[in-house]
Amino acid sequence: MYRIKVAHRLFAVQAKSDEQLASDKAWMVAERVWLVHRGGFAAARVLRAGMPGADDVDNLPEGKCRVKLEHGGETLDVDEEDVEKV
Repeated sequence: MYRIKVAHRLFAVQAKSDEQLASDKAWMVAERVWLVHRGGFAAARVLRAGMPGADDVDNLPEGKCRVKLEHGGETLDVDEEDVEKV
């Protein structure tokens, strides 16, 4: 654990585990997209095989893809036509 002093306040920072680092790396390399829905747009990332949360991505029906919303982290299976590349 590291201690960081910022503006006379002391914060404790813990190092990330290997699992957290792998998850963060997969999240950064994921394809960024806009998910189109009836309320507007939502920022998301397309999940590909081998990424955390992408279980059975290869078994999705044709025309579907799995995305993870940036706000809230919810994972959804959506129509590919509802996904716009950033």
